Amino acid sequence: MQRMRWICGWMLALGLGVASVQAQTGDDAAWQAARQTQDIGLLQDFVKDHPQSPHLTEAQGLLAQNLALARGLGLMPVEAVVDYTVQRDMILAAKASQSAAEYQAYLAAYPQGLFATQAKSALALIALAPPAAALSDLAGLTFTTPFPSGEHVQGKSIAQLIATATPQFAPIEGLPDEAWQGKSCANCHAWNEASLCDQAKTYTKPEAAENLAKPHPLGETFKIGLKEWALGGCK
Repeated sequence: MQRMRWICGWMLALGLGVASVQAQTGDDAAWQAARQTQDIGLLQDFVKDHPQSPHLTEAQGLLAQNLALARGLGLMPVEAVVDYTVQRDMILAAKASQSAAEYQAYLAAYPQGLFATQAKSALALIALAPPAAALSDLAGLTFTTPFPSGEHVQGKSIAQLIATATPQFAPIEGLPDEAWQGKSCANCHAWNEASLCDQAKTYTKPEAAENLAKPHPLGETFKIGLKEWALGGCK
């Protein structure tokens, strides 16, 4: 129960759980919020902001207990919860602006921070983003709209490409030439509009940075086109 209470409190502070604790004022209100959620960030804030509180000793004990629990569960290194509020505000600002500079500033300040993995994934996606002109060319791409650019895909739609296009390199490392050269994707994949939409949606997620970085047998423009198609609702 103690373990679940801490996890729920941690999710609450990140906006991932149930409704946020309503803003309250005063020592008692701050203490109740920290004690009830058992959230590390709230406990840290209480200890820092209320050094004369009669609840200080209990708050320090709960903070130490939850830090030890967090480290034991492998959910958060102790270093990651230092300056929790500052870390949270920095990452929220970076997410709002989608600025590489803000993500880099966060990582420079907190290389092992609570949101370090999230910041690195976001930076990878930003680095992979094509020039604005290329994105504007592909914005609004539909399943049957011809690609306006792209060496291997220009003039053909997603529907045409999955049926007739041939890969530019072996889709699987070590695959014999005779298994893929001169053959269409349809020889190996039974793609249809619905199943390809599900695949395309994976490219829109922050954790897709690694997959987006990998070369695609039909070229980078095709992969970007799939992402734009998914962002537009797979129309």
